[in-house]
Amino acid sequence: MSQDRAPSGSITFDRRTERTSSELVGLCRGLLADGHVSQMEAEFLKDWMERNASFVSEYPFSSIYRVLSEILKDGVIDAEESADLHDTLARFVGGEAFDAHAQTASKSTTLPIDDPEPVISFSGGIFVVTGTFGYGPRKKVVEEIELRGGILISAPAKKSNYLVIGELGSRDWLTSNAGTKIMKAIELRDSGVPLAIVSEAHWTRSL
Repeated sequence: MSQDRAPSGSITFDRRTERTSSELVGLCRGLLADGHVSQMEAEFLKDWMERNASFVSEYPFSSIYRVLSEILKDGVIDAEESADLHDTLARFVGGEAFDAHAQTASKSTTLPIDDPEPVISFSGGIFVVTGTFGYGPRKKVVEEIELRGGILISAPAKKSNYLVIGELGSRDWLTSNAGTKIMKAIELRDSGVPLAIVSEAHWTRSL
């Protein structure tokens, strides 16, 4: 019977990736808590990632690991490198990031949007939307796209042209429901698919 079948390898890997991503978020938040990433903390995080080597080539593990490896290459982390690593972790993790200058916590932007921002061509363009939009209900966002000749599909695919991410869904996207679509879009973009990931703000300016 179908319920007796073991889960497929891809499903198991996806579940492990989700669990390990959540653990990575927790670790990074801990490192960010005091506004400083020490050499010991950086080495601990790099060692943890190497112990989870099957995910090192996946986003966001790959980007963080690359920065860690470069910073630790000479065995010493100076103040500037520590600040760069702190900013990198804050961008990827999101949520509360400590601002050492202001001595306050601030929101960090974590979205892996295209830079530079692309020109959005609505007519005939294939769109995916995710997150919660400040512009209005999802239905209104869809209507605006369709009004201009755009086509909506439910999830990123090779035929997609744009993933538009609602600004109210950007915080902690990695562990949110929106994260699944964003991760898929990143994979497609990294594989060479001409899929642009754009923010709600850029989408709104393009209307």
